[in-house]
Amino acid sequence: MPYLLVVDSRALSEVGHSTKDNVDTVVSVVIVSDFEDDAKTSWRTERGLLEALARQDFMEPFEVILVESERYRDETQDLAKICPRLRIVYSAETQSAKLKDFGVSSAHAELVAVLDADCLPNQSWLRALVTVLRERTDVSVVSGRTHYGDETSYRRALSIVDRSFDNLGRRGLTPHISNNAALYRRSLLAQFPYPETGTPFTSSILRMRAMARAGVRFFFEPGAVVQHAIGGWDFIRDFRRNLGYADMMMGDPARRLRSIPPLLWWRFSLQGRDCLRLGPAYLRWYDWPLTAALLAAAPLLQVPGMLDAWRGRDAIPKTSFF
Repeated sequence: MPYLLVVDSRALSEVGHSTKDNVDTVVSVVIVSDFEDDAKTSWRTERGLLEALARQDFMEPFEVILVESERYRDETQDLAKICPRLRIVYSAETQSAKLKDFGVSSAHAELVAVLDADCLPNQSWLRALVTVLRERTDVSVVSGRTHYGDETSYRRALSIVDRSFDNLGRRGLTPHISNNAALYRRSLLAQFPYPETGTPFTSSILRMRAMARAGVRFFFEPGAVVQHAIGGWDFIRDFRRNLGYADMMMGDPARRLRSIPPLLWWRFSLQGRDCLRLGPAYLRWYDWPLTAALLAAAPLLQVPGMLDAWRGRDAIPKTSFF
């Protein structure tokens, strides 16, 4: 399998890269973590992702750029052994959105994939995304399906409730793009950096809306699949609190208490339609009771985040998303 060996000279000083390598790079894959947990100390999440990228069936040179905080500089150097086409860059930024922009600025290719560290791509992920942008010159962004796995009812049900909004269900133009795993034309990323906000959820929505207003066309490729990491109850509560904050900020900039019930109903209705639309394709018959329970409970878990927005907080306290 062809690959490009590119390692940041400050991260691994004994290995460099050539100008020819930069010219030959077809795709730059930027990896950033937007979630901190205990796994960070072992780098288990990053290692799993790099192993998945090393198995990609894309038969053209591409580089992998892992963006990390300066405080981890002495801990990440052995990761290049997993994926030899890795380049590690360090930034003083603290927000994941800004770290992504920093990684994009370090990319060499005209096509740039931005991937959250806790999303494992299937083997054909990169090839499927690149094929779309080569076939559709009118499209500037393409992403695929995100799910939590299909090993248990819990994973299947929560995948439908949480991750159906950007699943078109078929190949084609879409009004949504996945912020956690997408391929962009680099010129678009330069034109639309992430706005600075209190949560990556709000930042991604604002950027996607700005792109849509500018006439940017998004595409959904069902063959490009990533499996998002999933935790227990704490993960669900944290995810929903951030989503509630974003819904309040986007749905009512005045942040009025009376806006909470209609926003909750809007989110419930939206997710309910998605479950009915996609459930038959991904759920087993005995998954439906749990799916209905999660569907009913999930919007209510957004209330704390909505109250954070109502109180005028610039950031969500004690969240693992950054």
